Amino acid sequence: MRVVNCKKLSRNLMFIICILQYSFLLSCGYTVHRTSGLPVKSVRISGVENHTFEPGLQDLFINVFTEELLRSGISSSETSKYVFSAVLTDYKLDTLSIKNDLSVEYSIRIVADITLRLPDGTTRKMKGISSEFMETFVSADNIQAIQSQREVATKKAVRDLSQRIIAEMIYNTNLR
Repeated sequence: MRVVNCKKLSRNLMFIICILQYSFLLSCGYTVHRTSGLPVKSVRISGVENHTFEPGLQDLFINVFTEELLRSGISSSETSKYVFSAVLTDYKLDTLSIKNDLSVEYSIRIVADITLRLPDGTTRKMKGISSEFMETFVSADNIQAIQSQREVATKKAVRDLSQRIIAEMIYNTNLR
């Protein structure tokens, strides 16, 4: 008798947990998009210019942006009618905290101007777009450790920027 009640209680508890998870997902603004429902199926990357003093940032951006496009269900194609171009305008490495007269915590911010040419010939521009979150890293070690941490944080900042650009492309209803 007690085993039957435990099974019934366990089943009811699982049902309640599933209902709570489902209602949480519906209430917090998250939506599931199928790739067939995306306004953009493919994008042609026409060029990325680096106007910062950070060498190789444009190559990193192209690689990470392409990865994020694929992750979002959008392909990169030379024949696409959506033409994407970017100008990386600013790369800031700022000190956030100092300990014993040495910088120990840093933040990275990348700013870009984006142009998306639509199939009808119109262009959509996003000036001064940056990642929504501040990318930070902590390092009080030698210069090699700081450089290594900076490279990892730069890649994360570029990934955040790419995700924000793609979100603009997906959620903007003017692209259809």
